[in-house]
Amino acid sequence: MRWYLRFEFKNAIYTIIIPCTETGYMQQWVLFRMITQAFLLAVLVFLTLIPSFSADPVPVAPGDTVFVYYSLSFPGGPVFETNVNESPYSFILGSGAVIKGFDAAIRGMVKGETKTVIIPPEDAYGQKNESLIRNVPLLDAVALLNGFNKTNVSISLIPGYPGPVIEYLPPVGKRERYLFTNITNETVTLDTNKPLVGRDLQFEITLDQVITAKEDTSI
Repeated sequence: MRWYLRFEFKNAIYTIIIPCTETGYMQQWVLFRMITQAFLLAVLVFLTLIPSFSADPVPVAPGDTVFVYYSLSFPGGPVFETNVNESPYSFILGSGAVIKGFDAAIRGMVKGETKTVIIPPEDAYGQKNESLIRNVPLLDAVALLNGFNKTNVSISLIPGYPGPVIEYLPPVGKRERYLFTNITNETVTLDTNKPLVGRDLQFEITLDQVITAKEDTSI
């Protein structure tokens, strides 16, 4: 006579055979119950400890969807943009969705890792275009601002900038950005370069979650 204990683990069925005699049926049944309970407890403990013996995290690679927290500043300056305490920013690594230096900094990171990098202009927003900086009459600058639809205007204060950045979204066309400096009674310097051009940028990045290209069934 035999007792059979069958269980399934990772799509495989295992059978444990416990022989018994015809005599002492009740005692052997009690023993079988005790063995079964001890075995199930051991399996439960084993499954609980599996995460502690898991392989090292796999570094992220192009094609993976990453979820990151970041803080942006100029080197040595205060943070002026961050999504910490908000939702993480997500994008596909290597897709061109972010500046080159930010993408390169995340490659090779593992989930939970935090790093700080300084990205030069050539890997960020490029060098400043001097042809977009010119002196204009003060009255022309005032007329320009008065012609804006005020509901489509936003003003950004960036630490380390010589003045506020005025952004305007016209009814047709792309967003326009203006920086006014060197204001006198007659003229003003007008800079229409994009913000952050020509500057080293410091990012503190935390990789919060990863969906690998193999896991993302939508790809």
